[in-house]
Amino acid sequence: MTPDRTPAEGGAPPEPLGAGSFDELAARLNTLRGWKGVSYRELHRRVVRGRRAAGNPDLPVFNTVYRCLRPGRRRVDADLVADIVRVLTADEAVVARWRQACQVIAGVTADSSWVTVAGELPADGTDFVGRHAELAAITGRSPVVVIDGMAGVGKTSLAVRAAHRLAKRDGAGVRLWADLRGYDADRAPADPLAVLDEFLRRLGVPGGEIHRLGPSGRLTTYRRLLADRRPVVVLDNAADADQVRPLLPDRPGGIVLITSRRRLTGLAGARPVHLEAFPGTESLDMLRTLVGADEVAGDTEAAARIAELVGHLPLALTVVAGRIRNRPGWTLRDHAARLAERRDSLRVEDELENAIGLSYADLPAEAAQLLRLLAIHPGRDVDARAAAALAGVDLRTAEELLRELVAVSLVQRSVQDRFGLHDVVRVYAAGLARDVDAASARRAALGRLFGYYRHTACRAMDHYAPHESDRRPVVSTSDIPPPDFACLAAATAWLDAERHNLVGITALTEEQGGREDAAMMSPILNRYLYNTLRFADAEIVHGVAVRAADPLLQASAHMSLGAVYLRSNRYQESIDQLKQALTRYDAAGDRASWARALNNLGNAFDRLSDFAAAEDCYRRALLVHRATGNRTSESRALGNLGNSAMRVGDWDKAETYLDEALAIMLEVGDRVGECLTYGNLGTVHEQQGHSAEALGHYRRALGKAREFGYPFPETEALLHIGVLLARLGEHDDALAHLTEALDLARRNSLGEFEIKALNGIGTALGGLGDAAGAIARHREALAVAEKLGDRYEQARAHKGIEQGAAVSGDTGMADEHGRKARALLSEIGLR
Repeated sequence: MTPDRTPAEGGAPPEPLGAGSFDELAARLNTLRGWKGVSYRELHRRVVRGRRAAGNPDLPVFNTVYRCLRPGRRRVDADLVADIVRVLTADEAVVARWRQACQVIAGVTADSSWVTVAGELPADGTDFVGRHAELAAITGRSPVVVIDGMAGVGKTSLAVRAAHRLAKRDGAGVRLWADLRGYDADRAPADPLAVLDEFLRRLGVPGGEIHRLGPSGRLTTYRRLLADRRPVVVLDNAADADQVRPLLPDRPGGIVLITSRRRLTGLAGARPVHLEAFPGTESLDMLRTLVGADEVAGDTEAAARIAELVGHLPLALTVVAGRIRNRPGWTLRDHAARLAERRDSLRVEDELENAIGLSYADLPAEAAQLLRLLAIHPGRDVDARAAAALAGVDLRTAEELLRELVAVSLVQRSVQDRFGLHDVVRVYAAGLARDVDAASARRAALGRLFGYYRHTACRAMDHYAPHESDRRPVVSTSDIPPPDFACLAAATAWLDAERHNLVGITALTEEQGGREDAAMMSPILNRYLYNTLRFADAEIVHGVAVRAADPLLQASAHMSLGAVYLRSNRYQESIDQLKQALTRYDAAGDRASWARALNNLGNAFDRLSDFAAAEDCYRRALLVHRATGNRTSESRALGNLGNSAMRVGDWDKAETYLDEALAIMLEVGDRVGECLTYGNLGTVHEQQGHSAEALGHYRRALGKAREFGYPFPETEALLHIGVLLARLGEHDDALAHLTEALDLARRNSLGEFEIKALNGIGTALGGLGDAAGAIARHREALAVAEKLGDRYEQARAHKGIEQGAAVSGDTGMADEHGRKARALLSEIGLR
């Protein structure tokens, strides 16, 4: 051990302010350590002593403290930096300046809006043992439970086991889970507002409405939707109380389980459950479960010694059990002796790190390298092909290496044949990657991974949107072949499984200086992210391309963002983005893309009920598409012109446009356009009085949408069918279709369809003689339409209220809403 040295004579301690990156901050922090004359090992001891004195159970291992002072960080733990500075300076004003510097840099580089959220609980592990008293405490009647304890003590496993019990006992109507990433080594803690956004989506709130709500509005809506639904919410890996406070319900009836490495205070009514390491009996129970009762019974003393040497920590026991299973020729006494030898020779003070390190030390070189590379992967799990690309080996070798890592419990395998690392293993292995692997080797590995993801995403999109292949860039092939996408369903399943990884590797590639390569993901993933309504992901991916040097990639990204904002009901932002796209395409002389952006601009004007401006955009776009021979875009412009003619009631012209558009769509394989155009043709036939033909078109649209898995046209088709059935007097069937459409619209953030469904339900209820119910639904539609600025649907809502009020005998209300309906229709030229 290097002895402490005396601080350098004279000179002020190094300051953090002005550091522009985490690497610069780490360098200054290391300079501060040198200025104080404290060795790395002594610094670690002082930090641990300080946290123990403060009652903080999160005691960092030596490598965690050491890495905080080394380059290569994508984020730093501001609390750990503060504790390091505190033991070096004992000056809280200085500590505050270092914490502020962390926050400033994090504000520039954090990816806190990229969150991992699920509308279901993680699977309950089959190897869970013990914790009977803690389970009893959690499954009481406390609305909020905070499970705290050191890393590897089993907080998440306990929370998941308790959540499943509570959900089953209480018949939970809502089950939500989020990883708050409070202790992730490389990514910022999750922004609670981003988590709240995802929770609201899973509760059926339209994305456009979420965007318009401020923090208090989102929280109010979230709490209202959870009321009386007995929710079970798991908030895993919380950094502090402020991060979880916006995610707590405000009424009894459900439960929130929070896990954290520190004891969270300031959460009203929260019940703390502190986890210590296993008692000896439960450690032995876990070893019996993992390696076999007979094995433990054969040498209980050695098994107890193993448990003691790994600190009775569940994660460490799991890792050691994997090593025991993988070495059948060794006795338990052999394993205990090896653990003791490593601890003594390396003087490792942390039992968990000792257990992981021993298993790591026994790995063959290729498996060890793969573990290190998996730890720097930007996502939470991978399949074997991605692992092969990362390691630069063939697929068969990667599968063998993954099996080896699973066998020693350093990698976790899910039922979907995906592979991930426990957070503690990830931190340990990522530190090794920075110490063992050259920066150039790590960049090369991530470059191979990006190349594989980019190539495979292109192949998947060839099945997902074959009609837009000309809009995607030509990319180089990968040494790892993509999966066999035999059909649309297989391609979609891969995109769904890899979405987080695709977004993550795009952001990381830009971060590492590969912005121009990363930008190519924008046109590749555009249609998928748009169709599946993953607008937050789309903003990240297209945002990379907006910052690219290539003006055409910039223009394409602006156009994609314009479409995203239009679908999110952010109309003015959409128009601004599309105008930027038009400017760049015009400067580059790309007339075909310029016309597509103009067509989209027409859609934005149409949504704002400026039908004349919309039609002008469509006509100008159509002329260019025909001149350039772009059949897909030509069909979209024709379809939009047909829709525009429908808006003003010119049904014959609309039918001509739509028939021509449909023929082209069938020719080029534009499945989404085909679904939408069948629906529009149904509307034309309905308005011409041909109800049977209209219903046939609507049902074709619905069948195609469900066949291809497109929520947008499926919702629209259900709406069309419901509205027509209501007009035909089949109000019960109409309500069934419209209610399903409303549910889909809310679940998929389709605000404009939510309005139409509410107005349609109001009409159906009126037909059933429920005037009060009809008025209530039309009022709901009116409120949403006013928020979105849709004057046409506002007029429909007013008209519906007028009719309901007339039936109820409230002539004053009827006259008032009738006047408002006529005024709105006059404003948009439809009176």
